[in-house]
Amino acid sequence: MSESTRIDELIRILLPTEALPKHLRPSHLLDDVVQPPNCIEEKVLALRQLIATGGRCEPLTGRIVSSRDVAEFFRPRLRAQQTESIWIAGLDAKNRVLITWCVSRGGTTGAALEPKDALRPLLLNNCTALVLIHNHPSGDPSPSGPDVSVTQRLHRAAEVVGITLLDHVIIGADGHFSFLDAGLMPR
Repeated sequence: MSESTRIDELIRILLPTEALPKHLRPSHLLDDVVQPPNCIEEKVLALRQLIATGGRCEPLTGRIVSSRDVAEFFRPRLRAQQTESIWIAGLDAKNRVLITWCVSRGGTTGAALEPKDALRPLLLNNCTALVLIHNHPSGDPSPSGPDVSVTQRLHRAAEVVGITLLDHVIIGADGHFSFLDAGLMPR
């Protein structure tokens, strides 16, 4: 096992690490793919969230005016993730946020999304519009073929139930890509 780091020492102070398997260092608990022991799982998840948000825990609220509003909220939460996750922001008729919800988690190169999984929480919360958001662990926010395909599929499915897909925002390490800003949103 490699030497202990300052992060390992800090985590030992913050969390009881006796239940941690011997092959793992305390700093490994910060990696999303490591399942923490049940006795400290809640604390580990809170620590991961604290690190991901930089201590900013306020929800996405208010009116969404641009892709920048979405990116500023999600970038600190998603840019350091090692795996892809897909989120929705459900909005009312005045583009005020009603919910934010993670609808899928995947691997390092993709996450699957069935439109019904994205639409269900929107319907249950009386949303009239949505923004689709996901991260690219590679750091490059450029859309892939599957990103374009899922946007088109979700747009068609949402339209059937009376929900408008306003944008699909991809979060990268230092920037974001907006389908709406790039003129790629289906009409």
